[in-house]
Amino acid sequence: MLVSRFFRVYTQWRWPNPVMLCSIEENELGFPVWHPRKNPRDRSHLMPIITPAYPCMNSSYNVSTSTLRVMMEQFEYGNKICGDIELNKVCWSALFEPYIFFEGYKNFLQIDIVAADVDDLRAWKGWVESRLRTLTLMIERDTFGKLQCHPDPQEYIDNSRNCAHSAFFMGLQRKQGEVVQEGQQFDIRGTVEAFRHCVNMYNFWKPGMDMHVSHIRRRQIPSYAFPDGYKRYRPSRSTAQLENPSKSVHENE
Repeated sequence: MLVSRFFRVYTQWRWPNPVMLCSIEENELGFPVWHPRKNPRDRSHLMPIITPAYPCMNSSYNVSTSTLRVMMEQFEYGNKICGDIELNKVCWSALFEPYIFFEGYKNFLQIDIVAADVDDLRAWKGWVESRLRTLTLMIERDTFGKLQCHPDPQEYIDNSRNCAHSAFFMGLQRKQGEVVQEGQQFDIRGTVEAFRHCVNMYNFWKPGMDMHVSHIRRRQIPSYAFPDGYKRYRPSRSTAQLENPSKSVHENE
């Protein structure tokens, strides 16, 4: 089956070997093309998937160590489910069950974005959301890759606030295989402060636009993230040890 083959192939794929439908063509038009031998930046790409039309580019240039890990886990999970389907152990519907993000981690970063009104929030949120990839890369860099992030693309809204609000969450976990020293914690407050400085470079800032970043545990996830009520679906994975939850990773610290 084609679907089973997809998961089997990408479970075994040896990244960063590129996925290509055809050979890369260099044209005299002079547009830059993906070429790791000539371009040092291209050599740093973790999951190159190359577009087949000229100019050939890496369509997944923004994949980080953390997001590659998440995708590899899902490839392996899909491969296992497809194997069970072929053995008639489960139905196809099992492959399409939604991933329960908040069950996957015990620690999170909560990014709250607020503005005076809906129009201001739309512009401000778009800017902050475009910078979240930078936060992921900064955390990986400042923890030497030992703390990994899983950004949830889902937007959450707290309608009880007196201002326009939007929130995003990132799951946090220690890199698998890392030796954990007793009492060892990650302090990423400096990283968050640097991220705040980056976000505040927004050229169209208006009064009321603000952002807060906090470290929370699963039990502290706000109720508006569960409009249908919180339900436990499956055991969580191992997680990272962070600062005490009373010491929020807050933009004003």
